[in-house]
Amino acid sequence: MAGAWLLAIAALIVAVFWQSTQFSALYSADIPAEGTTYTEGVVGAVDNLNPIFASTPAEKTVSRLVFASLFYHDKRSTPQPELVDHYTLDETGKVYTMTMGKKARWSDGVPVTARDVAYTFSVIKDADTHSQLYSSWRNITVEQVDDYTVRFTLPAPYTPFLNALTIGILPEHMLSKVRSSELRSHAFSRNPTVSSGPFVFRDVRTIGDSKKSQSIVRMDGNEDYFLGTPKLSHFQLHAYGSREDLVNAFRVQEVAAISDESSAQLEDLSDNKSAVRFDSPLYNAVYAFLQMDSPLLKDVKVRNALELATDQPALLKQLHNRVQPVTGPLLNGQLGYDPALQQAPTNVEAAKKLLDDAGWKLGPDGKRVKDGQPLKLQLVTLSSGDFPAIAQTLMNQWARIGVSFDSQLIRPDDIQQNVIIPRAYDVLLYELAIGADPDVYAYWHSSQATDRGFNLSEYKSASADDALDSARSRNDPALRIAKYRSFTQRWLADVPAIGLYRPNLTYIQTRGVTSFSSRNLGDPIDRFENVRFWSASKTRLRPTL
Repeated sequence: MAGAWLLAIAALIVAVFWQSTQFSALYSADIPAEGTTYTEGVVGAVDNLNPIFASTPAEKTVSRLVFASLFYHDKRSTPQPELVDHYTLDETGKVYTMTMGKKARWSDGVPVTARDVAYTFSVIKDADTHSQLYSSWRNITVEQVDDYTVRFTLPAPYTPFLNALTIGILPEHMLSKVRSSELRSHAFSRNPTVSSGPFVFRDVRTIGDSKKSQSIVRMDGNEDYFLGTPKLSHFQLHAYGSREDLVNAFRVQEVAAISDESSAQLEDLSDNKSAVRFDSPLYNAVYAFLQMDSPLLKDVKVRNALELATDQPALLKQLHNRVQPVTGPLLNGQLGYDPALQQAPTNVEAAKKLLDDAGWKLGPDGKRVKDGQPLKLQLVTLSSGDFPAIAQTLMNQWARIGVSFDSQLIRPDDIQQNVIIPRAYDVLLYELAIGADPDVYAYWHSSQATDRGFNLSEYKSASADDALDSARSRNDPALRIAKYRSFTQRWLADVPAIGLYRPNLTYIQTRGVTSFSSRNLGDPIDRFENVRFWSASKTRLRPTL
């Protein structure tokens, strides 16, 4: 009897254990673990962490994590309040009054107020500061109304204005006595001693030698972050000098994740079984900009011929078909984008005929000549990433119709001063950061065809200007769509550039971490929209019985 009784008890224990296991499997879930350290790798220097100067991917990453802003971009790339509690827009469409929340504090305990906001934009608007944001803000008036209210007055209605308020806010109590001309080189810009964002800056170290080095930025979770303490205790950013170093760092598990635009180097990790890859389309676009003031490209027939000679599917295949095509001045997903309005598809024979009609005759050497002058274009692009390979493919395609080239590869640090400002090119292969809103005024309006402007094609069209002016000043989506349709039609007819492809942000992470989730991004730093919930590992949440 005793043996039977013991067997019954044992069976009961096994049954209870089995039932508990099944219950746990059914109703438990993996959740992000708290108190971990996240390590991410990017490419770029770490010289200035001040949000009004940050320019490299590494600098922008740290700036976003350390400094809160008035607004941030959500998962739909729509601006949402961060430091702002609510705002109003007056009937003229030009005056925005922002009321800030009262919970945000700097990591030294000082409240974040309208005084900080007014200070931040005052130094941006000061020409002595030499911020790259100066031209965008110089004609906007910023006033502190009271401790938690600030007013922005625009010279004209500008519908996408809230997108301009995603700049990190600076601490007035730390910097008000620093001269604007000295702010860039001030110690705070390298070592920000207070924070208002989800992480607090600890230090930055550089290891290695002049040939091969990396910077490591260490940040701690901000326990007093007004939107909630991050699950991560620490965030460590590794900034590398090249994509090769970045890929190798992930391969040897020096970092848990890497972030970069899609490139051939990242394909080396595609078969890594311990990694998860996300390719998120950016609201950026790579174009072949055709310098319309160049004597060789003034004739629209020549520009049309280059467009018809471009084999875009071949370019996309070269990029492993991981990127989307760009077929005009707007991107798929933007307000006003119309899939029926696209640049002309490849037609080499039609391209040859256009050049014949324009007087460019094919010589015995297969090169085009007109009045003794060869159709030889100065093509310039960056020396980094996929640009050299894409440029070579493009030149090979255009050579089929008799175009010849002088080509030049320029370091990213030099292209602004040596190429863009003097407009030293016939064709420039370059990437635009457009953003989720379709306001492309800065890139195609004739007022921006200056040495400091970003109208890289020197495109001038009265009808395009009118459409762009109207579209950015209207709040009604239907009216904006109509104006952008008119602009797109004019742009396609004039061919100031040839759309090539839309880059991705590629994010590769170790399996088991909780971090970035794939989606369209207005800017690479928008990947941190939910950084408070990131974790370097997961734990099993089990129900209480």
